[in-house]
Amino acid sequence: MALTTAQQVRLRIQDAWRWDEESRVGDGTGSAYKLRQGAPHSNLSAVALSIVSGTTLTATGGTVDTGLGLVTFSSVISAQSAWRANYQWAVFSDEEIGFFTAQGGGVLGAAVEAVKVLMFDSLKRASWSSPDGTSYDDTAAMKQLQDLYKMLLDEQRQDPAGGIESWSENQAYWASEYNA
Repeated sequence: MALTTAQQVRLRIQDAWRWDEESRVGDGTGSAYKLRQGAPHSNLSAVALSIVSGTTLTATGGTVDTGLGLVTFSSVISAQSAWRANYQWAVFSDEEIGFFTAQGGGVLGAAVEAVKVLMFDSLKRASWSSPDGTSYDDTAAMKQLQDLYKMLLDEQRQDPAGGIESWSENQAYWASEYNA
C-alpha cells in the first residue's frame, strides 16, 4: 500500500505519530488535567479515556482538547479514583502537515516549510539564563536546522520538476535563501 502525501512528509521530517499512555489518580477537587503531550510542543490524536474506581470501570467520558493536551471530565474525579489516557502524538498536526504540503507544493517543499517553522521556534530558546544561575544553550540545534534547510534547498534546486522558473530567475533568490 502506497504512503499518503502526509505520511511521506512525516517520514521525510521524522515526525511519525507516537503512542503514549498516562495514568493519574484523582484528588477529589480536580476535573481538568494536562497531559504530558499537547501545546506548546506537540499535537494529540486518537485519545481514549477511562476512569477506574478501585477495580471497576466507572466511566469512559471526558473531553480532550487535542491541541492543548487538556483532559476535562464532566465532574470532579473522586479521591483515589484512577483515570487513564491512551493517545497518539506528533510534533505537527495533520492540519499543519496539510498546510506545509499546500505551501510547499509537494513532499520536498513541505519538508522545507516544516524546517522553517522549527527554525523560527528554535529562536525562542536558542540561549538563555535565569537569575538563579540556570542557563541553556541550544544553538547547536539551530545550526543543525540551518544545515538541513540548506540541504533541502539544494535538493529543491536540483529537482527537475521544480517549477516553471528559469535558472536566471532563481539566481535573484540564491544569496538570500541559501545564506540565511
